[in-house]
Amino acid sequence: MKNQNFILMLILVLFFACEPFVTKFNDIEDAVLYQSIDKSPLPTDQSYIKVMTWNIRFGAGRTPWKYDSCGDRVLLTDQEIQGNLNQIVDFINTMDTIPDILILQEIDVLSKRSGYIDQVQWILDNTHFNYGAYASMWQAQFIPNDGLGMVDVGNAILSRWNINNAERIQLPLRADQSSMEQYFYLRRNILKTKINIDLILSSFYVVGTHTTAFAT
Repeated sequence: MKNQNFILMLILVLFFACEPFVTKFNDIEDAVLYQSIDKSPLPTDQSYIKVMTWNIRFGAGRTPWKYDSCGDRVLLTDQEIQGNLNQIVDFINTMDTIPDILILQEIDVLSKRSGYIDQVQWILDNTHFNYGAYASMWQAQFIPNDGLGMVDVGNAILSRWNINNAERIQLPLRADQSSMEQYFYLRRNILKTKINIDLILSSFYVVGTHTTAFAT
């Protein structure tokens, strides 16, 4: 019993003495803006704008991942993640009508499970999109479960045209969890962007979100 009390006390000291494991967000704050390394030419004569939305599952493909209740894997190998990312950009680049704006869910930017690859920057640099915005929904220095470790995953919007303004709007946390579960759990959000499209005279807004599938 003494050993258990000592371990519990040690955990509490580490928990409250160190910087927080999980990043908390303001109700409204600026999203993270991106640009591709090389800019692709803008369309000049099209009569419509194609918008695509895609939950890319952090580049896991059909890997049976533990935390969406379909398997027992937690971490991907470098070969797996690179192969899946290549398939994602190949699909985008070979579509009959290539999208002008792409709304993404579950995209990693600095996560152990996906080899710490900034997937927003990687997709920008390997497609025709020129600008991006990112809003994290789970940013943790360390998640203790099953060796998951560092996680930073969220929503992103990629665009051919410049993103003038991007906001991260916090959604309420799940109310059906304990305070400890809630502390380490996802912080869902709305990503709101204002895009400067030369073909359109008025302001053009693109909004993306990814709501919970498991709340009761």
